Amino acid sequence: MSNTQKQPTCKELINEKFNQVEQDYKEASEDLFDYANSTALSWDYIEAGTFEDQEDGYYRLQLSWGGPSDEFRIYTTQYADEIDVIEYHYMDWFDGASINVPQDSISWDVCQMFLDYEVA
Repeated sequence: MSNTQKQPTCKELINEKFNQVEQDYKEASEDLFDYANSTALSWDYIEAGTFEDQEDGYYRLQLSWGGPSDEFRIYTTQYADEIDVIEYHYMDWFDGASINVPQDSISWDVCQMFLDYEVA
């Protein structure tokens, strides 16, 4: 009999991972924007068509990279001045999952701060 245990999928882990990001932001002892800016890996714009089957461009707040990795994908209105939807993505080798970020979350506020800085 094998003692191997099944590794949880990204879909099984995504809510836990998102909640951990939320908690980290809530516990930030310094200025929230400074904390988020110093802990995120990058803030960039991903042009439409960069990845296969990617129809829309989005801003990306990348939190970690490799396996596993996580990021926020911020989709904006036509003039990039207002957030339409934010997705939180959690990805591991050959697996991935995403959820929509609630508007009343601190993560939404963090993404809005980055976008405000971008379009200012």
